[in-house]
Amino acid sequence: MSGEMSAAARSFAAGIAAEAGTLPTRPTQTDAVAQTDWRDLAVAIVALYEGCAHRGHDGLFHPCLDCYAKPDVWTRGCGRTYGIDEGSPGQRIDECKAELRQGLDAYALKILKLAPILAQSPACLAAVASWSWNCGVGAFQHSRLRTAINEGRWSDAAQYIRTPRTAGGVELRGLAKPREVEVALFMRGF
Repeated sequence: MSGEMSAAARSFAAGIAAEAGTLPTRPTQTDAVAQTDWRDLAVAIVALYEGCAHRGHDGLFHPCLDCYAKPDVWTRGCGRTYGIDEGSPGQRIDECKAELRQGLDAYALKILKLAPILAQSPACLAAVASWSWNCGVGAFQHSRLRTAINEGRWSDAAQYIRTPRTAGGVELRGLAKPREVEVALFMRGF
């Protein structure tokens, strides 16, 4: 499995983001969902909004403290928080994306145990995996989102994806934008 996402996934993620009003409009491929692995879609969304901030003078991406999280949490690369501390080594961009892909794979296994129906929709699985990368699998486990998915209430589920937009009690554009993209992708899948 390649660590690079396909051109179709990048194009589709950018198109979804444009439709959600978070990027300038770009053309989309109408059949990109059917042709694209869910991982590529999830990586494209997470990498677009988590980004790889905090590049050092050595060209590597080093851990930084996310002070919006409560409690504060160390993060690295494309938003990885588990197993990261101040002394964790820096990474090249390709290592950040490979780590993201592995993390999303692990999250998806847990998500599919909690909501097996998502295996039938790559777009919905990608949207929920992206949401969970930001909010946590534990949050998904105890969420109205999971309940709505398992009950087949797809429109309600799409609206529940939209709600986690705050950190420290403040709505942040950096959280609102990916939620809108995840909603748009999720709605394409059902």
